[in-house]
Amino acid sequence: MKLRNGITILLLFIIYLTPQPSSGSCGSAVCPLDHHRYLEGGWLNILYSYEYINQEQIYVGSQRSFVGAIPHHHDEVQTINNRSVLTVQAGITNRVGLALELPFINREHHHIVNNGHLHNGESHNSGSQWESWNFNGLGDIVVSGAYSLMLPDRMGYGPYLNIQAGIKLPTGITDARNASGSIGEITIQPGTGSYDFIAGLSYRQVLLGLPTLDGTYTAMPLSATITYQHNGKGADDYRFGDVVQVHLGTEYFFLERVGLLIQINGRFQDYADVGQTNEPRENTGGRWIFLSPGFQMNVSSTIETYSFIQIPVYRHYNGIQQAAPFHLQLGVRAHISLL
Repeated sequence: MKLRNGITILLLFIIYLTPQPSSGSCGSAVCPLDHHRYLEGGWLNILYSYEYINQEQIYVGSQRSFVGAIPHHHDEVQTINNRSVLTVQAGITNRVGLALELPFINREHHHIVNNGHLHNGESHNSGSQWESWNFNGLGDIVVSGAYSLMLPDRMGYGPYLNIQAGIKLPTGITDARNASGSIGEITIQPGTGSYDFIAGLSYRQVLLGLPTLDGTYTAMPLSATITYQHNGKGADDYRFGDVVQVHLGTEYFFLERVGLLIQINGRFQDYADVGQTNEPRENTGGRWIFLSPGFQMNVSSTIETYSFIQIPVYRHYNGIQQAAPFHLQLGVRAHISLL
């Protein structure tokens, strides 16, 4: 497929999926899926993904709770996250690859400034004040590189081992305001204002061959990835807790171009260092495990689309935090030859 045709299809899909200005998240909501693929030298991957997370629930530890169950200066009510990410991956050689990740954040956030206290979501002090934010902005760009320690064989059945390292740059907005001019807390801003360092390891191995509905056989691989992110100090010296993420997944193409996907995604985040802010440190970090079933359809040999829903099967929030009943992700990948 020619380069121009591939980019045209990708742009049309982006226009179709790009959300209208909306908003929101407080604390760490995203648990990224594993989209790593082996990329030969001379090839380019362009990946667009859209994520929707509505944090409409309140949790204390591992239990469902209510707004204001542990009163603070302000009590979180709801955050709606719309996140669009454009990722470009380039195969420099068969072993070396580079990637650039460009996120755009649409966020809506609501909380109650609590001069008194709340009980079961109802204010018991006339001094309580509702505050909202609704904004869009550029997030933090991630630049990374990868090196393949083990290359798959020509048929793709052999083991593949890859190491990655990257840096998240402080390109995102950190001073988004609401209609009254109030700057939102750093945890809802599109950017963190920090330099963060990321390292990871990916492994892929075909487990077995399974029959398809059209009478052929397809390979069923096992993919495993682990990443560690060390977060630096950002705006107001706030430092998000370091994060370890683990992914385990496989896929089954029951037709030549149509397949079922499944991943288990784990996210483990340490407490934050709140710096000069008044944010409660005890309400940061936690442990999450998601079951993520998905569906993939290959439009052609170079264009593939996918969708995932992430369902929390285990979650433990430090202190009181917002939660979402599910995460939704849609995406398209274009695989383009540069030679």
